Amino acid sequence: MLLLLVLILDCGQLVYGQGIATSGTSSTVHEANSKSKFRLNVVWNSRFGNFTYVPEKWADLHLAVQNSVDASRELLCATYFDDDPTLQFGRDVWLPARSKLRITHPVLIPKYSESKGRAINLHSLVIEKSSGEEILVKSESGQLLHETSMLVTHSRRNTAVIAGSRASEWVPSDVMNLIVACRVDQRLNNKVTILGDQFLPSDEAGLSRLDHIVIAEDRLADDFAAMSALRDWVSAGGHLWVMVDRVKPLFLERLFGDDFTSGIIDRVGLTTVRMDRPAMLIDPVEIEGETVEHEEPVELVRMIPSNMEVSYTVNGWPAAMSRSYGEGRIMLTTLGASGWMKPRKSDPEKKDSAKAVDPMMISDFVAGPEMMNLSSEFFRIPAAELLSPSDLEPQVREYIGYHIPSFSLIVGLLTCFLVSQVALGVWLMRTERLEHLGWIGTSFAVAISLVLLLIGISYRHGVPGTIASIQMAQAIPGTDEVRSQGCIAVYHPEGSASEIQTTCGGLMFPDMSGLENATRRMVTTDLGAWRWENLVQSAGLRVYSFARAETVVARIEAVATLDANGISGRYSGRLPPGDDSVLATRFGRLGVTLKGDGTFAARADSAFEASQYLSARLLSDEQIRRRRTLETLFKSHKEKGFALRPQLLFWSEKWEHGFHFGDDLKPQGSTLISVPLVIQRPANGTEILIPPALLAYRNRINPDGSKGSSIWDEFREKWLERSTPGVTWLSFQVPRELLPIVARRARLSIMVTGPVGRIEILGLRRHDVVSLHTVVDPVGTVQIELDDISALSISDDGQLSLGLQMGDSSRPGLTMTVAGTATQSGAEAQASSAVTNVNAGTKVNYWKIESLTLQLWAKTTEPIAND
Repeated sequence: MLLLLVLILDCGQLVYGQGIATSGTSSTVHEANSKSKFRLNVVWNSRFGNFTYVPEKWADLHLAVQNSVDASRELLCATYFDDDPTLQFGRDVWLPARSKLRITHPVLIPKYSESKGRAINLHSLVIEKSSGEEILVKSESGQLLHETSMLVTHSRRNTAVIAGSRASEWVPSDVMNLIVACRVDQRLNNKVTILGDQFLPSDEAGLSRLDHIVIAEDRLADDFAAMSALRDWVSAGGHLWVMVDRVKPLFLERLFGDDFTSGIIDRVGLTTVRMDRPAMLIDPVEIEGETVEHEEPVELVRMIPSNMEVSYTVNGWPAAMSRSYGEGRIMLTTLGASGWMKPRKSDPEKKDSAKAVDPMMISDFVAGPEMMNLSSEFFRIPAAELLSPSDLEPQVREYIGYHIPSFSLIVGLLTCFLVSQVALGVWLMRTERLEHLGWIGTSFAVAISLVLLLIGISYRHGVPGTIASIQMAQAIPGTDEVRSQGCIAVYHPEGSASEIQTTCGGLMFPDMSGLENATRRMVTTDLGAWRWENLVQSAGLRVYSFARAETVVARIEAVATLDANGISGRYSGRLPPGDDSVLATRFGRLGVTLKGDGTFAARADSAFEASQYLSARLLSDEQIRRRRTLETLFKSHKEKGFALRPQLLFWSEKWEHGFHFGDDLKPQGSTLISVPLVIQRPANGTEILIPPALLAYRNRINPDGSKGSSIWDEFREKWLERSTPGVTWLSFQVPRELLPIVARRARLSIMVTGPVGRIEILGLRRHDVVSLHTVVDPVGTVQIELDDISALSISDDGQLSLGLQMGDSSRPGLTMTVAGTATQSGAEAQASSAVTNVNAGTKVNYWKIESLTLQLWAKTTEPIAND
């Protein structure tokens, strides 16, 4: 078994105990003997790990146990917190003869008010299983409980560093000083969690309480479970900083898997360091940094980056670079920590000031301006989940046809009963037999009660026990791992005593409403395996949210290339191809034809409208649910980083969530599979058509060096309203996997609203601005053909630049008219969406680009040899 049991040489100070036999709710104290001797130590934190635990977050609890006898023992170690002793978390272990073991198991830190401080008490007990009996371990003082406390943090942004794994090692001072300086600069505190244990959490949930992790050593390269957990954590939204000068190339290869294509050349020591900001299209001038002299050489790893955004360089080599990874982000620094900071100068005025300095905001070093820019992005709060439980819960409930008798049915029956009673009374009174009303009315009441009872039973048993799920499974690029998140709805007509359990990883906290007085225990049995004991599932419908990661035998991947019609490729993996396929990026979606053999095609002319999410026109109930899920996903992707890389999406009903709630439950539900697209370059000389979804664009500086107009907001990915003419230049990014290519022609589609008056498309011909096309008074969507090859040049890094000159300065009346000459009355003008300037007596009309896309016809070419 893959147990987290690690043989150690020293368990520290341990507590001796003796056993108490228990049967049911009673216990009998046995005499102490050598066979019952046992030791337990609750190691509640890692070295320097005072800020590891966060209220309402999962964490790993560390225990050390020792068996002093010649026989093996089966044990259950259980722990609970002060506020809720009936909620326990434990671990089943098998302890060999005369052995010392370290174990971990997950616990959910309870909600803890900041007003109570940071210390939270917890209690552990040990149960030995022998011959069907349970023996409670008793301490030397006669107590059944092993008590201790842990420190929790109430900070919202928590940072950890992985370093100092050996007892003889400490975290390098320059590494710690730099991290603390960055956190203080970002107005956080100076506390950092040091994950110095030899074995790190092997599940993403063990890292979920952390927002940022800094890697300053490469021991994870050989800890495959922890490396997998780290990848899953980043993919879920975490921010990872790898100090490349302190790790081996093997670490990066195993972190990124097959997705790692960069190369490390060598390592050099520098006593003179100048960090420069490389030229970018948004600002094509390289900015030279300040030259800093160092007494001790600062190590620089000379590295050739691939698929990374370089932020700063030293001597032309990347010093800092980053890339998105799932919903998270990874930053690499190749320059040693001492090159990014300088000692803080003492301020006598502040030192002598009567105002006390917050000890949580003290740092002996100051991050340099370059690191300040980097840390403002790295130390921010990670994005939320792509699909939150509140988004999915209404949809997963629809899979279960659970309902109760309608209000009208119940009221109708009771009304009929009352009317019949009144009519019966009147009739008996007229026939002078009113004395029979008692037993006849009682009989009617019993009959109506039986009818209502039968209706309730039929409704209750009309729907069988059902388990439904809706989830999103994301393949992590370059690896065999898949991360899933979603909701599960479980319906038991009569309730169930079946244990909630899993053997496939992931953590889930069941709905325990009404069970507060019962003892419930989550018992971990193996890596990724646990069960809930004494947890009765009540009748009715319960909904649970979950997240889990797993390693699949057959890697899920999609490989594609481009041709004259668009995109074609092949999908392969654990699951057969599904339906309702879509190819999605941040800039558009394409309908996909996915065949049973895994081949797929996405034609460039199959682009979806902004409000379209499925190819089908007439939607079934299932497709309506899928459409709502996709709409939620794509409306939130701009804030959460989804589809920065092209994704092949399809739906499947065969993906298992891995959680078990009992037998004889009817399965329902659907899974959205998201597979990163690997683009392979077609052969030289191939004519290709690049669809708009693959051509991301961003602002660039005007060719004359001036700043463009604020028309496109690339951070919010939104076009802005304007009332005056403006010029903006855009840089369209060709997928780097296709380079080098030459453009043949292009088609620009622009949809505008409002009186823009005139649109002129500009290009660059040998650095000279030329006019490519002009449209006067555009209405709706305008398609502009661009066939001047000389003005459609693509740079070596795949940038195609086009300018937009919007508005007509020769006709100011389009956007600004005198109120008296407007066709509307004064009252109508004030009620319109235009802004009325009362003092000037004018009405301002706005225009706006609603959408802009580019299709590019191109041809792959031979690389140009450099002299």
